[in-house]
Amino acid sequence: MSKMEGAKVANDVSITYSRGTTTSYKYDEENKYYLRSVNGKEHTDYVTKEQYHFKNIITYQVKNTTIDDGSNKGRQNLENVGSGEGYYISNGYRIPIKWVKESRKAQTKYYYMNGKELKVNDGNTFIQIQPLNEKLTIE
Repeated sequence: MSKMEGAKVANDVSITYSRGTTTSYKYDEENKYYLRSVNGKEHTDYVTKEQYHFKNIITYQVKNTTIDDGSNKGRQNLENVGSGEGYYISNGYRIPIKWVKESRKAQTKYYYMNGKELKVNDGNTFIQIQPLNEKLTIE
């Protein structure tokens, strides 16, 4: 992946959702996966107490609005039908990608910037859909 077009190092990833929620990932070189944290604390499984970890991360931003259903629960509508750009993160690197979702019922498809369909590395994958214009840091 390091030799792919647009590839850059991705050892630390920080994805802000709101003033109150930031998700971050730190690459574990020895185990070849990303350790997940939320608001600076390890995000762990309730039963095993193990920190969640992921081989692959796909992240992109979409417009969102608060659903006005009278509940005041802050539920969000994500405008994820259409297309846009994001990143595929794996093995300590990130590459720019395109995403396409043709309808509400359609599966989202991911493509390399050259138009070929994304081939995700074996292992678990976490897809992060972030509000448009929130801070995304990949270092």
